[in-house]
Amino acid sequence: MLNWKTLLPAVILLAFGAAQGFNQMAIELTLYAGFYLAGLYKKEYALYLFALSYPFLTFRPIIFFLLVLIFLLLMEGIDKERLMNVFKSKVFLAAAFFILAVGITAVTSVNLRESMQDYVLYYLPSLVLLAVLMMFIDSRTVLYRFLLCFVVSGAVLALYGLAQYVLIGHTPPKWVDVKTNPLLGTRIYAVFGNPNVFAEYLVLVLPLCFALIYYVKAYKHKILLCGLFAVTALALVLTYSRGAWVAFALAMLLFLLKKDRKLILYGLLLVLVAAAFNLIPQVIMDRLATIVNPAEDTSGDYRFKMWTAAFAIIRDYWLTGIGSDPSTLFRVYADYEIPGVNIFHLHNIWIQAFVNGGILGIAALLYLFYRMLKESYTISANRFGGRLATLGIALFASITGIGVAGLNEDIWHDYRVMMAFWIVTALIGSIEMMLRLGRNKDGTV
Repeated sequence: MLNWKTLLPAVILLAFGAAQGFNQMAIELTLYAGFYLAGLYKKEYALYLFALSYPFLTFRPIIFFLLVLIFLLLMEGIDKERLMNVFKSKVFLAAAFFILAVGITAVTSVNLRESMQDYVLYYLPSLVLLAVLMMFIDSRTVLYRFLLCFVVSGAVLALYGLAQYVLIGHTPPKWVDVKTNPLLGTRIYAVFGNPNVFAEYLVLVLPLCFALIYYVKAYKHKILLCGLFAVTALALVLTYSRGAWVAFALAMLLFLLKKDRKLILYGLLLVLVAAAFNLIPQVIMDRLATIVNPAEDTSGDYRFKMWTAAFAIIRDYWLTGIGSDPSTLFRVYADYEIPGVNIFHLHNIWIQAFVNGGILGIAALLYLFYRMLKESYTISANRFGGRLATLGIALFASITGIGVAGLNEDIWHDYRVMMAFWIVTALIGSIEMMLRLGRNKDGTV
């Protein structure tokens, strides 16, 4: 119920914002107040605003939004039965095991302060976010609206990226090998600061956007979602991220094999016709050609040399790993470094997990992906799931896609991609709980 006590925090935030004047802090405090008021009106509105806005926010507002979501749950009273079911969820337990493994890696790191700082700021909030989202998403209506906001947010970012393509001209030379890609001048990155990071995010979003085309019933909604998918897919193309292209192609292949096989044939025919009539831009053909022989490209050669050094580290630290903080990685890597190959991270989540955490680190990551794939596949095969089964297929494809993208990039390197990953995880856990508990409070959307 709205009263002066519940409204007081919003008033205080607005007052502080007004006192700050026209600066970034004033905008931020006003944003906090608006988010809080939306949640007071109806707690699900705060959930939807979170899905719409988190990619555009810095880390501090995201943490504030998470705290507000927790507060809204406490205000209404925690559903203890649902909370216990969240904690019993196999998806949540796998995530908790992974976060625990990262914590052990952080504690055993040489640079304890830095590693614990990363752990407390990024990994522990991820587990809290997972639990909170699974508490909120308790019906098909909430699930659909939250997922729609997640997809719309991705499309807005895609439009921003397309605007970049028109306006920014050439991107930094470090993102383009002009020797193997002489026609490539612009790669879009939206708000992510790096085309490959933006592409990872899109790989998570696109299969879910495509699934919603099947999920909705009205044709006008299907047409709208087709438009959102086309815009987002075009943005992925213009990132020119080869690893993400491969990951997306595999994800869509898996989805269509389960849902609509005839579209695979139509897609192949379309590609063949486009190739026969030279309708595919040469810059894309050049980029695809480097996938066949990545060692000839500077970025591919750079990664292979980096991974050679990383395997040497694994050979010597396979049991415990070296620890999770970047400073320790730089110091240890210096003893194995191939001349001229400097690193910030290892551009591979699987190798990075093994280097950081040894056997426990890689086992926890493999188990997390195994559990997510198993549960999403079970959802897709559940004959009582109806349209939820379609979402299960998309979630399976999305997780497979990001796992493949993780062979070439580090999905934990950017907090927004990390958040998107945990949102997809929460969707899997929430749908699994709906089907397991037989709860469908408001009917089929």
